[in-house]
Amino acid sequence: MAFSRRTLLATTAAALAAIAGGAPLIFRGGPPRHVLTAAEKNACGLTVEAVEGPYHVNGLGELADGNLNTTNLEGLAIEVSGHVYGGAAGEAAIAGAEVEIWHADSSGNYHPNGNGPSSKYQPGEIALRGFVKADAQGAYRFLTIYPGEYTGRVRHFHFKIRAPGKAELTTQLIVPPKPGDKLTFDTDDIAEGLPNCQLLTVDESVTPAQAWFDFRV
Repeated sequence: MAFSRRTLLATTAAALAAIAGGAPLIFRGGPPRHVLTAAEKNACGLTVEAVEGPYHVNGLGELADGNLNTTNLEGLAIEVSGHVYGGAAGEAAIAGAEVEIWHADSSGNYHPNGNGPSSKYQPGEIALRGFVKADAQGAYRFLTIYPGEYTGRVRHFHFKIRAPGKAELTTQLIVPPKPGDKLTFDTDDIAEGLPNCQLLTVDESVTPAQAWFDFRV
């Protein structure tokens, strides 16, 4: 059975006030904890929705050569690839689907540390953001750096998937913690509301490190 999507509530009033005042943002709390059943945790049908969070910048362009790290920020290089499919079983590739990505740098900071239209920011302020398009087989790839954790959040990538004839999907993929991290997939409130398949498996034996995920919308 396809796992139904849930719309998770977004940020706290404190976070919104910080955005308005231009203050550095720290993610505290989050949406109410959603406890999945064992069956739900092991399901991997339609990709599950997750909260957008307070750091989305809209109006960005397509990435050149799939490179998300256009300002050469320091960090472990990682390439994420996969497909965009229609349907819970992944029976139909979606050519030309847009896969938008944004995430924190290796220190847990976003660039910019805010949200809203891209026109608010100078080009040099924007990094680790943009979108790639799936090819004729529905395949996508992007190159970036390993995201850092920050207060209240495990390491993760944000996504918006836009495909013809489908509702826009906002979701997250969780990145395995590094030694010394404070949170894990099982202790982050947002990650707990995602099935196990949305915890990426990362192969660090190659350079760049490799991870794979197929979106199903």
